[in-house]
Amino acid sequence: MPLNKNNTQSLQSLARKLAILYATTTFSVLLIASGLLYWSVLDHLQKEHQSLVSAKIVELRHYFKDSSLLGETLYSLIDAEHHHSQVTHSSAIHPGIPHHIFLRIFDEQNNLLVESNLPQALPTPLNFPLIDQQDTTSISIIKVNPESDQLFLLGSAWAETTSNKQARKVLIHALLKLAPDESLLSNFQRTLAAVLFFGVLASAFTGFWVTRRGLRPLRQITETIQNINVQQLNEQVNSGQWPKEISLLANAFDQMLARLDQSFARLSQFSADLAHELRTPVNNLMGTAEVALSRDRSPEEYREILESNIEECGRIARMIDELLFLARAENPKTEISCVAFQIEKEFEVITEFYDMLASDQQVSIKYQSNQVTLFADPNLLRRILSNLISNALRYSKANGHINLSASISKDKSVVITISDTGEGIDEDLLPQIFDRFFRADKSRQRDKQGSGLGLAIVKSIMDLHGGQVLITSKLQQGTQVKLIFPQNKS
Repeated sequence: MPLNKNNTQSLQSLARKLAILYATTTFSVLLIASGLLYWSVLDHLQKEHQSLVSAKIVELRHYFKDSSLLGETLYSLIDAEHHHSQVTHSSAIHPGIPHHIFLRIFDEQNNLLVESNLPQALPTPLNFPLIDQQDTTSISIIKVNPESDQLFLLGSAWAETTSNKQARKVLIHALLKLAPDESLLSNFQRTLAAVLFFGVLASAFTGFWVTRRGLRPLRQITETIQNINVQQLNEQVNSGQWPKEISLLANAFDQMLARLDQSFARLSQFSADLAHELRTPVNNLMGTAEVALSRDRSPEEYREILESNIEECGRIARMIDELLFLARAENPKTEISCVAFQIEKEFEVITEFYDMLASDQQVSIKYQSNQVTLFADPNLLRRILSNLISNALRYSKANGHINLSASISKDKSVVITISDTGEGIDEDLLPQIFDRFFRADKSRQRDKQGSGLGLAIVKSIMDLHGGQVLITSKLQQGTQVKLIFPQNKS
């Protein structure tokens, strides 16, 4: 049967899901990495800006402390420092672009003494941070955004100096324009966004391609499975070239095919055996009926024919009953009623039932249980014992013996042993002994007393109890059957 569209869509859906998973994972990783990188650059720039302004203020404090600066001398110093900052103060992250530091000096009465010349006018007002006049060691720095497109770093500090041999204090205002670095950050943001976008796209396409390539063995396995039918259950799916995970799946499928092949073989053999077993009694019924109708007969003759037909019908009824029992026993949902009971009582009942038949065949039946208690279904145990003793009587000769015993093994399992001195079974046939309709003695294929299902029923009952049945046998020496029940639960 060809692969339908729904199956194809499911395969493609798996590839898409994995591609989306790859893309989502990549997006998360890149987003975290980009955020950490952006935060690191931003933090570095802020520290660099503050360090630049602080260093300039500290430098001016040293000038004021060591010199008496008045008038043109002070102006020349401020102007020289401004030009010096234009040349030397460039960002380590954005080299080549100078950072212009604008300076203002005020006296104690807040009168402007001198300020740097700038090619562009500064926005007003600029609220520099306030600082205590008595504090000539601290530096206060803040970032302001007076206009939407400009950022400034403002610093304030008091410094001590002398004028006309008198101690004086001056207020230093330092201003740093952050426009060059803000432009850098904007470009950096766009670069990170582009990397994030194209990284996710590349991950999605790569993930989809890798997934499709990785799922190729599954599609090849699907094509192989499509060619398998009832006549080709021995087809091997695993070629030995798959990856380890796919190879495990293929091996499991091969094992399933092997089990199906064996099941179909057993089913075919069972159907053939069933048809063969039913054909004999049906032919007997038809033959006797045709003979009875061939001419007029006496009432006694008709009676004999009817009795023969009833016997054949009984054989068919027993076979159907046993087949129905096997079908119920092999159903995993079948439940059994287990109770604790003395095995000796069951041995006594079953031997009494078969005692007269055994006496007619000059066979003795003995039992020994040693007061062993068994946790099992009594009715099913009687059926097991009945089938085994019936088989033993059927293949035992005169003066033969059938012994029943029960014991407890080292692992606390209960072992029931049924042994006889009958004809025995060829060891080569023992693996097939539990197959339905199998008879070790081909000369007894038409034996009306058995249906060939007795041992199959025994095996099914033991499986229901979670136990096992073992058979050992030698030709002309007899057969021994061991029924091993799990540990008593009573």
